Amino acid sequence: MPYVETRSMFNQVSWDKPLQWHLNLRSEELSLLERGITIAFFSGLTALCAQIAFVVPWTPVPYTFQTFAVLATGMYLRRNDAFASGCLYLLVGALGAPVFADGGSELVIDGALIASGGYLLAFPFASAIVAEGLDRSSKSETANFNSLLICWTFAMIPVYIVGTLWLAEAYGVGLAQAFEWGVEPFLIWDFAKILVMALVTMKLFPYSSGQTDEENSVENNSPPQ
Repeated sequence: MPYVETRSMFNQVSWDKPLQWHLNLRSEELSLLERGITIAFFSGLTALCAQIAFVVPWTPVPYTFQTFAVLATGMYLRRNDAFASGCLYLLVGALGAPVFADGGSELVIDGALIASGGYLLAFPFASAIVAEGLDRSSKSETANFNSLLICWTFAMIPVYIVGTLWLAEAYGVGLAQAFEWGVEPFLIWDFAKILVMALVTMKLFPYSSGQTDEENSVENNSPPQ
């Protein structure tokens, strides 16, 4: 697909080149309107992925694809924009929009905390950690596969901590039981998603010093970060 420069909003974004799209969405030259649109887009993506959910009998927390959206938000946006996107998602839900898992719109129902509320509250921090980690590793040319796995695994720590504390409070159980319900069943599931995202990132966004001439050309023609 040949590259055709877009003359309207996001006129620096080459939609058929994920690396350049990634670099330009992180550019400091984006206007407030453009940043607002990208923040809203990834909030919507998180809401969409929340609807892909299924419940299992061994945990009150549903399995969803939200982690993909959370990681993608941090992968494409700058730290502050990634954090703002997660906060916007929570705000829209708090205002009554059915954006949480299974079309939910409340963190508290009939005076009781919902099981997944802690995870939702931690998502903005997870996205920001991914964005910051990817930015630092790319600038230092250390964004290899292992560093990405470490970055995204570290980003899940606040999700697990806040999620476990919230679950313990919501169900009136000890931390050990909350961990058994809210973390153990998801470790393999979340690591699989992290693994896929790391593989995709290394394929689309090569930052190593051994980049090809074409890839270097893409970077050189993109706005500074």
